[in-house]
Amino acid sequence: SMMDMMTIILVFLLKSYSTEDISVAASEDLQVPVSSATRAPKLAVNVVVSRKEIVVDGEWVLDLAQDLDENGGAVLTIPEEEKRGQLISKLFDLLLEKAETAKDIGGRAGSDEFGFKGEILLQCDKRLPFSVIREVMFTAGQAQFGNFRFVVIKGSG
Repeated sequence: SMMDMMTIILVFLLKSYSTEDISVAASEDLQVPVSSATRAPKLAVNVVVSRKEIVVDGEWVLDLAQDLDENGGAVLTIPEEEKRGQLISKLFDLLLEKAETAKDIGGRAGSDEFGFKGEILLQCDKRLPFSVIREVMFTAGQAQFGNFRFVVIKGSG
């Protein structure tokens, strides 16, 4: 009976133990915005949009390009050859593959807890133009990821 009690305690501790492991790579190319948000991060597909590239779960997707705006200044954009309208082709293909894999795993688990929820973590450089973030969000939405969570650094807002 002592073994049963230890097993129950172990299961309870494992079930209640949680980690919040969101890796934010500090660099010149990725400066995450500061916010007063207090929600804890959840495990989801991690999309990093820095000033150089787009990376999904540690896998390189594409490099960003620099174009000139109407005033002659440099502005970051998604290269035109990588897009179909506002859809970023390589990013769409990779996210769609991840969505299908998550649905398959959720179906095999037979539990809503492990089902596909369409959640995505976005780590975006705070200096990026909104047009780049909008195209990434549009692409994620088309790939069945409609629940966005932006990664921010906790600060006094």
